[in-house]
Parts: sequence; structure tokens; C-alpha cells
Amino acid sequence: MSSAIDQLTESFARFPGIGPRQAKRFVYHLLQQDPAVLANLSQQILKLRKEINRCGRCYRFFSPTENYQEQCDFCRDTSRDAAQLMVVARDTDLDAMHKSHAYDGYYFVLGGLLSLTERHPDPSLRGVQLLARVQADVAAGSLKEIILALSANTEGDHTAEYVESLVSPLTESGQLKLSHLGRGLSTGTELEYSDSATIKSALKNRS
Repeated sequence: MSSAIDQLTESFARFPGIGPRQAKRFVYHLLQQDPAVLANLSQQILKLRKEINRCGRCYRFFSPTENYQEQCDFCRDTSRDAAQLMVVARDTDLDAMHKSHAYDGYYFVLGGLLSLTERHPDPSLRGVQLLARVQADVAAGSLKEIILALSANTEGDHTAEYVESLVSPLTESGQLKLSHLGRGLSTGTELEYSDSATIKSALKNRS
């Protein structure tokens, strides 16, 4: 039977970008903390599921209020440009784009990237939901352009091809423009790690 140290190490190692050695360092760091610190951390983790919702329109995580439980503040903001919809892979990518102050349209969080080895998209990838949103917004006459803000790597390119195939009837008929982030993001770059100047340049030079 594995020890509590091994079990927690395995849990931390499942986090994105965390390997076994770093995961074990986390565990030993926690063991050196005061019990009150650990108790507080446990409560904060439990509060995530209780106090954070996923927006029913763009699928980003947000803190709901008493009056607004289903949609986030971005989707409720009528001052944003409804003609543009930016598709990002994850919430962290949305955060990076928002902090750049370079974009004032709406967002859609796809839920990840499509691996080259996958024959079919993972169920967590929200292609069906994206298509439904796009079709409804185009039919309403509001949406004119989709901007694919995906990482500049093979998985990002593969995911872009997948999204392009989904909306191809709308783009081929001229009802919708589809563009990609342009120069500024070098090959292999993860969007969430790009600085604001790089993101602004990539958005300005989209094609």
C-alpha cells in the first residue's frame, strides 16, 4: 500500500507541467507547514467547487453573484463587440488575452487542444457547443468574425483545422470570417505565457 506521501505526490504530478520530483517537493513543503495552514488550504480547495461556476455561454470559470449564476461578467457586458468571437483553448489563455487590453469582443473557451494522435475529439473539447453558439449568433446577425487564439504549436494548428472544418459551411458561404493570430507568437509558444505586447502584435496582424 502506498503511503500518504506517495498518494499526494501522484495527485500533484497530475497537474499540468508538474513532474514527479516537483510534486514530491510540494508534499515535503506541506509537511513542514503549521496544521492551521494546511487546514486553510484544504478549505480553499473545497470552496473552488462550491463558489465557482462555469459560464453557460463562453464556458469560462467565474465567481457568480446572487443575481447572476449562469453567465459571467464578460458575457453580460453589452459594451463588448458582438461581431467578434475569440476561441481560446483554456481559461489561462483567456486571462492572458484579457490582461493585454488588446481585444474587446466576446470569448469561447474550447476546453483544450486536439492531440495529433486523437482520431476523434475528446468529449471535453466543446466543438458541438461552439458550433451551436456560432450558428445562433450568425443567424441573429451579430457575429461576423471568429478569431482563433490558439497556441503556436502542432496541437494548436491541429485544433485550428478542427474548428475550421466545423464552421466551414459558414465561412465558405461568406457569412463568417475566420482569422488566426498573426506574427508575434513564435512557433511553439503557449498563449498563456505570452506577454501583452506579443499578444497585441499577434492580434493586430491576424490573418
